[in-house]
Amino acid sequence: MLSGAATVLAVTAVGVGTTIGAADARAVVGPRIAVSISGNTDWQVTFDKGDARSERCKLFVGNKVVPISTGGTATVSGAAVKAGRHPVVLRCGRQSSPTLWLYAPRGQINDIATWASNTTAGILGI
Repeated sequence: MLSGAATVLAVTAVGVGTTIGAADARAVVGPRIAVSISGNTDWQVTFDKGDARSERCKLFVGNKVVPISTGGTATVSGAAVKAGRHPVVLRCGRQSSPTLWLYAPRGQINDIATWASNTTAGILGI
């Protein structure tokens, strides 16, 4: 059994070790995107690179690269997208956003499907 002075010293050492080992921790935020309708035929993609260190981000719709602005938005022309389901992803260096799905051409059913993918952040695969 430890004497009174030894007990105080041991408790102090544990307290100091715990305080020194504590750090401010937070999760790394990856790139994020959102897809919304724009006008009667186009889509608008809003993006944020999050904590990605790479300044070079590319927005992909299917296998095509869409030009992006520094303001965090890009317009995807309905005329440039073939009919069907297309993955939308933002890649910044080695990090990428969750994959959303864009359904073309624009119309009530496809707009609802695109909205559902955007609302669920693509987690349902729709």
